Amino acid sequence: MSLGCALLVAAAASLAAETRDPVLESFRLQLELEKRLLAADTTSLERLQDALRNASERMVRLGDDLLRGQRSGEDAAALSARNADLRKAEAEVVDLVGQVQQLRATMSARRDYIEQVAAEIRRMEEGTAVVADELSGRWAVTIEPGALKGNFDLRLDGTVISGVYQLSGGWRGSLRGTFIGGNVRLERIDAQLGFVATYSGRLVTRGDEKRIEGTWQATNLAGGMPVSGTWVAQREPKSQ
Repeated sequence: MSLGCALLVAAAASLAAETRDPVLESFRLQLELEKRLLAADTTSLERLQDALRNASERMVRLGDDLLRGQRSGEDAAALSARNADLRKAEAEVVDLVGQVQQLRATMSARRDYIEQVAAEIRRMEEGTAVVADELSGRWAVTIEPGALKGNFDLRLDGTVISGVYQLSGGWRGSLRGTFIGGNVRLERIDAQLGFVATYSGRLVTRGDEKRIEGTWQATNLAGGMPVSGTWVAQREPKSQ
């Protein structure tokens, strides 16, 4: 290749980089990241399923041993020890079942989000017109369990959401996420605790009323705190 051709190729590559849509590139990177996270979740689920299988087999075996001990007339001390071992095994199974259920719910939400981001990438590549802004403004929010109430102040820029929130109990912080095909996905970053939860929901319009209805998953698993639930947001009228 001649020097002139090489310079033309380099200039074309540079121009392509300069004209590349940063939002589109951001979505592509996000899609790739979510796919990698889903693959990691799948590996984690396989490990949990193996652990659950082993724990369940141990629980059944200990239950059979206790039953045999009772039938053979073992003394109270031996039966008490067997019963204690069985309770520990049962608690381990319950804990693993909870972990498996939560991970499956996370994976389901992640797959839905991957489909939404992929659809948005196709829309942007095809240059489809952007829908009107139905999200910017203040939303009165109720989060369950616990009937936690507050406000989400959201701003929509294309498909990217930013905002702030205040909840009863003094909780406050920032919000970030996406709005794709009527689906809302938000990450809640608390001023004290950091990234604490993800919120997924669907924008619903009933007459003049606009609501977001969905579910949430905790990312900061503080002891004794709920790890998932539902949430509803109702858009407040814009101030005149």
